Amino acid sequence: MIACATSAWRFTTPRLQNPSTQKCILMSGSQPTPKKAVKLPVMIENTAIPNEVPVMTLGGAVLFPQAMMPLFIFEPRYKEMLSDVLNNDRVFAVATLDERSEDAPESETPYSIAAIGVVRACKKNPDGSSNLVLQGLARVELEAIVSEEPYRTARIRQILSELGGPEDQITTLKSRLLSLIQTQRRLGADIPKEVLQFLGNISEPENALDLAIYTLCSSPTLKQELLETRGVVPRYEKFANFLQSEIERLKLDIQLRGDLDDKNIGYN
Repeated sequence: MIACATSAWRFTTPRLQNPSTQKCILMSGSQPTPKKAVKLPVMIENTAIPNEVPVMTLGGAVLFPQAMMPLFIFEPRYKEMLSDVLNNDRVFAVATLDERSEDAPESETPYSIAAIGVVRACKKNPDGSSNLVLQGLARVELEAIVSEEPYRTARIRQILSELGGPEDQITTLKSRLLSLIQTQRRLGADIPKEVLQFLGNISEPENALDLAIYTLCSSPTLKQELLETRGVVPRYEKFANFLQSEIERLKLDIQLRGDLDDKNIGYN
């Protein structure tokens, strides 16, 4: 059985440890408070995408390109998988458990759209378990399950993004995204300022969008939908609708507490 939860605010830039000392299901992490330091990921570019990769199927966890995902490996099959991965290209896929499927818990039926990542750091624990950090590389489609033993492997195809709208919308996408996030912070959302600063320093709008989704979207179902959305503009619009709904919720909370007057309620 797989249990998992993401740590929404934690960005890391770890160094890869000696592969011979590592072997490594998504372990939890409660959300750190904004007072904790936020370390930032390094962008990955031009990494070769293999045709076949090991696959971890995780409930409620959605990996995005460039995002850092902490994982805790304790099952024997995944220990073996990690050993093989670290001795090769350090790449494997994370697919979200498709809970719409009646046999999902038993067969670990994944969504067909997933993401592959590269192991950025891994530390083996005394009990044989391991902690690692996986950084997303690309969206992929799981075209076919190749094997289930000793762990699941799949044939994959990289999914490339498309604009999905006028080019001038792409150029303004990041500023509109940052404006929505800033509004959330102004209304009291628990978003560290380092997250906003980091997103502002990313030159590629799609990378900023994907990292914002991974970090700020609290709905695994919506995250999966956004992972599957190839068009950058439609992806932004869906996520912007989510952010706007969060803004409206924050405004209502403040209004109910009596901290926001009618004039400011309309400001966003």
